[in-house]
Amino acid sequence: MSEKTRKWLSLLICSCMVMVVLPSWAQLEEVGQLKISAQETQRLQDLVNKPVDPGALNTTKEALLKEKSNAARLLGDAVNEEKFLREALPFATDYWAKLSLRELMWLKGNSAEAYRLGEELVREISWPPLRVNAQIELSYYYMQDQNLRRAGELIAQAGSIIRNEFGNLPRRGLAPFTMARAEMIYFAGKSELESRSGQWTQAIESSKLAVAKSKDMSRMLNWTSDIQIKERGQEYLLVVQALHAKRQMDAGLASDAEWTLREVFKTAKSYGFSEARMVRFFMMLAEHYNTAGQFKDALQFSQKIEALLDEQNLDQESHFRLNAQQKIHEAMAGMDDWVQLVKRLDVAEAARQKAGRVDKQAALRGWAYLKAQRYAEAVKLLDAELQSNVASFGEAHFYTALTRGLLAQALSMSGQKDPARAAFDKASLNLTAPESLSGDFAENAIQRKMKRFILQSYMQLLSTTAANNAQDAQILFSVADQISTSTVQQALTEAAVRAGVNVPGLSDIIRKEQDARNEITTLSTYIANQNSEAPEKRNPQVVAQMRERKQVLEAQRKEYKAQIQKQYPEYFQLIQPKPASHTDIAKQLKPDELFVSILPMDDQTYVWAVDAQGGVNFHRSTLTESDAQSLVTRIRKTLDVAGLGNKAPAFAFADSHKLYKELLGPMESRLQGKSHLIVATSGALAQLPMAVLTRSPSDASWLIKDVAISHVPTANGWLSLKKLGEQPSSSQALLAWGDPAFDPKATQVAAAPAASVVRSAVALRSVESTSRSVMDAETYVNYSKIPPLPETRDEVLELAKIMGANPAQDVILGKDATRQSVLKSSASGVLGQKQVVVFATHGLLAGDLPNLNQPALAMAGNSNPNESPLLTLEDVLSLKLNADWVVLSACNTAGADGKAEEALSGLARGFFFAGSRSLLVTHWSVESESAMQLTTHTFAAYKKNPTMRRADALRQAMLETMKSPQYAHPAYWAPYALVGEGGR
Repeated sequence: MSEKTRKWLSLLICSCMVMVVLPSWAQLEEVGQLKISAQETQRLQDLVNKPVDPGALNTTKEALLKEKSNAARLLGDAVNEEKFLREALPFATDYWAKLSLRELMWLKGNSAEAYRLGEELVREISWPPLRVNAQIELSYYYMQDQNLRRAGELIAQAGSIIRNEFGNLPRRGLAPFTMARAEMIYFAGKSELESRSGQWTQAIESSKLAVAKSKDMSRMLNWTSDIQIKERGQEYLLVVQALHAKRQMDAGLASDAEWTLREVFKTAKSYGFSEARMVRFFMMLAEHYNTAGQFKDALQFSQKIEALLDEQNLDQESHFRLNAQQKIHEAMAGMDDWVQLVKRLDVAEAARQKAGRVDKQAALRGWAYLKAQRYAEAVKLLDAELQSNVASFGEAHFYTALTRGLLAQALSMSGQKDPARAAFDKASLNLTAPESLSGDFAENAIQRKMKRFILQSYMQLLSTTAANNAQDAQILFSVADQISTSTVQQALTEAAVRAGVNVPGLSDIIRKEQDARNEITTLSTYIANQNSEAPEKRNPQVVAQMRERKQVLEAQRKEYKAQIQKQYPEYFQLIQPKPASHTDIAKQLKPDELFVSILPMDDQTYVWAVDAQGGVNFHRSTLTESDAQSLVTRIRKTLDVAGLGNKAPAFAFADSHKLYKELLGPMESRLQGKSHLIVATSGALAQLPMAVLTRSPSDASWLIKDVAISHVPTANGWLSLKKLGEQPSSSQALLAWGDPAFDPKATQVAAAPAASVVRSAVALRSVESTSRSVMDAETYVNYSKIPPLPETRDEVLELAKIMGANPAQDVILGKDATRQSVLKSSASGVLGQKQVVVFATHGLLAGDLPNLNQPALAMAGNSNPNESPLLTLEDVLSLKLNADWVVLSACNTAGADGKAEEALSGLARGFFFAGSRSLLVTHWSVESESAMQLTTHTFAAYKKNPTMRRADALRQAMLETMKSPQYAHPAYWAPYALVGEGGR
């Protein structure tokens, strides 16, 4: 390699590191200056003080000035650094001085000169790869100043250089390496621009290309023996991969980000990186875990970061240190460690004020003050933060509503009930019924937890007046239903929007709405950043123009919303459900039916009962959410035991009765004369079928013996199903998929066991584990190793016989039970003609497989890597059904870890939207013979009696199965629950 090429390469390395690490890692903040030893400080100072011989050759002066400017930079002496760079400008070769001065001017806030120098470099640099770098670096400056037009021009010009000039460059030495690196930087910059423009899908695609180019570049590192070049190249790869994860997190794709971070870790491990070189990765990992709600893991990695920074003696007031602390604070709030959190926040606040940094956790700090009963401080802090949010995002934005809700609780606890109520009313409206169709943000786990705290506090205030105020009673009921809805609404909305994009007519409105939403996101972000800047750095004229543009866009979005609501009402109800009311529910009930809504919260459980006459019974149980979880956990340990046979533990009668007594006991009189109970539950209680509750503490006085039971995720979801039930049922009997061949390479079908067995559940995560690490591959599903379900063949064939279906046409098994077969049956209209649709397969959760960001059903595998074997929630939303039942046999979607409950709720509403009136699902792993008895008895009864409720058919099957001594334990007769409309 020639000396000229080496100089260009050295300059390129320096230039790329400035661009990639500094601006692109802005979300993670800059690393502060590390403290250096006294000896090294003296050496650097001596170098700064060393005179430059004016008579020396320019090359000698240049070399010394480069050393002096670098020494000044390490000492934090910006004055002398600038001085030395300006001295070197007239004779410096390879643009190093101008590049460095441009960056220094930007960091010092002299943006005018930074832009001037950057534009000069773009014009002057002739070598194409370096010119691309210079243009992308300059584009970052314009992006940070929200001049997306000029940034776009520069990025477009860089793309043109790559397309038109790179093909003429020599392919010798390190030239291919430098070109790959320039292309990587180009796609990273393009992704940044698209992300700032709210074009999340395009940003992710560009980011993928940047990752691909970084891997090309990495493979070329073996072409050089230069250790510095290799190490920098490895760092580029990790930075670009981690930024790709950031893009995915920004778009709400937490599961995709998790898999990207796994790749980052694997790569870093292969490079032999020490933990000290992994600080940024750990920072990103902590952010991911906080976003996903894995707070224990987030805390672990945040504390690791803090320990590493301690070892490096990083200043307490540095951006990086403060950012690491913010991750710890979020994790501690997520874990409800409020005592320690308040102590840490007080220390961090003192450091922040000393450093003059912007307060980025004002809402979290206000929340912590509420928990610490420091109400006056909370009011003062949150009131100021509310004004800032209103200025940045507007009155109705989700972020504004969060702050207003916290302020409402602070006012309430300070005795200011009237202003508190007004603030709660407004905050609740914007938290539960936002103006936006699908939001211009992605809620993270801590925001969902904060929202739940606010709504719970609002409910506490409402419950003091609900007994004597019908309007407050109605608001209380609606808020409770919204809390239950919100656990799955975001994932459901995202899947619905993706599915809706393929619907003619609707797709055009959705895309216009998304474009407007994305532009609003960009404008809001810039305005918020401007509000946090020092006065001399603000641009009020630009902010005023952006506010006017936001108003125009918000008006457009309201119009798009009105169009969708009018032209596609079912779709609109799916993405933005209407709050349910007592009167709406009463109108849909029959005289022998009772609707019960149960909401466990931190301090108590709220229970409503509504009958057909409009009568409402409301009570509050002292049972807390934690109490309910403990009881459900203990009960389930005596239910998910079918595989233990005679060694199975006795059922937890006392715990079951306690739940009944706390939840339904106070409304015993309401149950008299009722034969159908419709129960809306959430959280831990959604992990348990109400059939196993006992009306006495010591015997088998099962609730199911007295009433049939239907489960619904929410009240508004049930109301939507009642409207669907008004349509005539399908004329044909059944279509079933069973025993999918998960391993496409398997040469023979697994034989059904001779004896009865417990159907294997997919080994997703250990039941005892609350999380999984991106550094542990053992907790993820290997698709081809998913346990087969040969015993389901007999079940689906028997169901076909009972329903009078044609097994040859209506039962799809083994390798034929593919996702494509489901989609084809829907597209042809065959699926929409079936009364009963059966999926005898496993359920998967978001994150169980690479790029799986929604719940799904596992269908037969295939050898085509571009064809997914998964029937996802998005797929379900696109199906055309008119089914009385969808049976998820062996799916076990309603598992014991809470995540599965959310997956069940999402899948249920997806199937409901597609046209199913009810689902039959399992709560735990079932024993095959008793499971077959339950399903066959259910459909035999349903087929025999044309007027029988679906809930009654399941009840009869349960009562019939429990008559057998070997199946008297509820582990055998109670795993199935009917979710949805239990009527006929």
